[in-house]
Amino acid sequence: MDERIKEFIHSQKLLTLSVLDNDGGVYCASCYYVFDEKKLALIFASEEHTKHIQLAYKNPKIAINITLDTNIINLIKGVQIKAKFTKATKKQGELYYQKFPFAKLAKASIFASNIQWLKYTDNKILLSKKLEFFIK
Repeated sequence: MDERIKEFIHSQKLLTLSVLDNDGGVYCASCYYVFDEKKLALIFASEEHTKHIQLAYKNPKIAINITLDTNIINLIKGVQIKAKFTKATKKQGELYYQKFPFAKLAKASIFASNIQWLKYTDNKILLSKKLEFFIK
């Protein structure tokens, strides 16, 4: 994975998770995350009973969006991701709690989204070009 992509993912902390809804539509949720660079996974916390987690268990093919919030066109950056949803490993949970120690107070479980495909946009350096990454 290109270092610019890794740097961007590390620089952010909030993702939008999209899952297929029971009616064939899409359901979204926002989650704080940490990037497990070794496993190429985004680690996040949520409660087991939530709609997005229940839907992700039914169909673990999920989509994720991470963007930089800006109104300046040449500063627009973001990633669109296709991933596979799973429970996080113990080590990934520890990684999450290192970044968000307050999360230990919640009744949340820790989950992972293993990146399968990614498209990176950075208007500052790539105005007309996008970088793509995928696992074969």
